[in-house]
Amino acid sequence: MGKVLVVNKEFNFVVVNLGSKEGIKPGARFVLLRGERTIGAAQVERVYENMSAANLIVEEQKGKVQEGDTVELAS
Repeated sequence: MGKVLVVNKEFNFVVVNLGSKEGIKPGARFVLLRGERTIGAAQVERVYENMSAANLIVEEQKGKVQEGDTVELAS
């Protein structure tokens, strides 16, 4: 599990604290959670060693996702 570090509402993406060290690859999908509730999904666009950038799949989600929300890989 990871955390949302940055939400970029202008360009509709999030930066999360999971990267290549955790085996994340471009195209992977994340589920975005707040507590037990799913609030969105994102697809990884760029991967770095300790973080990755992922596009929000549904644009309306960008107002719901916040820094500190939980992230996990979709199964």
